[in-house]
Amino acid sequence: MSETDYTGPFPPVDTMAMIPVILRLVKQTTGLRFSAVARVTADQWVAYAVDDSVRLDIRPGDERVVHETLCNEVRLRRRSLACGAGMRELANGPYEPENHIPRDRLQSHISVPIITSTGLFVGTLCGLDPEPQNFNDTSVIETLELFAQLLASHLELHTQLNDSQSELGVAEETGRLREEFVAVLGHDLRTPISAVRLSAELLQARVEEQHSRKLVDAIHSSTLRMSALIEDVLDFTRCRLGAKFVINLSRVDNLFEALTPVIAEIRHAHPKADVVYRFGAARPVRCDFGRISQLVSNLLSNAVHHGAPGGPILINGHVDDQSMVLSFSNEGAAIHADQIDLLFKPFTRAEGENKSAGLGLGLYICSQIAESHGGELHVHSDDRHTVFTVRLPLLVDSVEPMPA
Repeated sequence: MSETDYTGPFPPVDTMAMIPVILRLVKQTTGLRFSAVARVTADQWVAYAVDDSVRLDIRPGDERVVHETLCNEVRLRRRSLACGAGMRELANGPYEPENHIPRDRLQSHISVPIITSTGLFVGTLCGLDPEPQNFNDTSVIETLELFAQLLASHLELHTQLNDSQSELGVAEETGRLREEFVAVLGHDLRTPISAVRLSAELLQARVEEQHSRKLVDAIHSSTLRMSALIEDVLDFTRCRLGAKFVINLSRVDNLFEALTPVIAEIRHAHPKADVVYRFGAARPVRCDFGRISQLVSNLLSNAVHHGAPGGPILINGHVDDQSMVLSFSNEGAAIHADQIDLLFKPFTRAEGENKSAGLGLGLYICSQIAESHGGELHVHSDDRHTVFTVRLPLLVDSVEPMPA
C-alpha cells in the first residue's frame, strides 16, 4: 500500500446519509446506470456503496481485481479518467484502456479520485454502463469531482469524530462534536453546493441545446434538493443541542395570499403535479414568514412525492375559531396506523419509501416549526387521501377596552 493511501476505517454506509443522494446525482449527471463509491488500494478494489439500475451484479463488499479496473489507473495518476463511446474519450487527455475494462460487458466508465484535504487517496467515485456514452462536456467531470470532495470531507469528519471520542467524556464530546458537525456542514457543504447552483443558473441563461439544457436543469434541481437536505440537518442538529428554532416574529395580515409565490415555486419545480390552492378570508397572525414558507414548501413537496402520480393535491386555507388552518391533501395509499406516530420523528420514513428519497427529517422539521409558533401539525390518512393539517394561533391584541 502506498504511503499516500488512506488507511483509516470507513464508517458504516448508513451513517453517510449523503451517499445515496450523490450516487443518484452521478447517474443523472452522466447518464450512466450504475454508480458506486469504491475503496481502492494497490491490492484491492472493494465496493463501498452502489446504486445499480442495470444489474451489473456488484454489491457493497464485492471485490474486483484491482489491476483490471480503470480505478487503479485513477489511483496511480490521481486524476479523473472517463472512457465513453468507442472507449477513447478521456478527461484531461487521450487514453486507451487496453485490458482495464472488458469490452464485451462495459462500454462506458467514469472514475474520479476521492482525496482527503491532507492528500491521502481514499478511493473512487465511479460510474459504469454496458452502453456507450460520450463525456465531451468537462462540466460533467467537474461536477463529479465536486461530489468526490464532499465525500472526502464527510469521511474526514467521521474520522475526526471517532478519534476524539476516545479523548473526552461522553457529555462534553457529544456537545463539541455536534457543534463541529454543524460547522463542517456549513463550510464544506454549503459553499461548494452554492457554487454549483450559481454555475447552473448562469448556464441556464446561456445553454440552448435541448439535451444540454436538461442536464443543466437536472444539476440545478439537484443542488436545490441537496441544499434543502443540508438545511434540514442543520436545523435538526440545533434542536438536538437543546436550542429552539430561531424564529423572528412579525405581523402578517394575509398569510394565505403571502404564501402564493411559495406554492407557485413548487408548481414550477413539478409541472406535472396537479396542485390547487384555495383560501378564504384571512386574519392577522404573528409568525416567522420564512419558517412558515419552509413548512409549506416541505409539506407540499411531501404531497407531490408521496401522493398518487398526477393525482390532485389540494391546499386549503381557512380560519377556524382562534386558529389559522392550512391543510395539504393528496390521494394515494393510506399510511399504516402504526406509522402515523413515527412520521414526525427524525430519520423515519413511511414503509416502502425509497431510502434514497431523503433523510427523513422534513416532517420532523415541519412539526418543530409549528410548535415553535405555538401551533400544531397533525395527519389523517385513509384509503381515499392523506391530509396534513397545520394550525397557527391568530394574532390577538392585548389592548384593554376603554372604561365607559
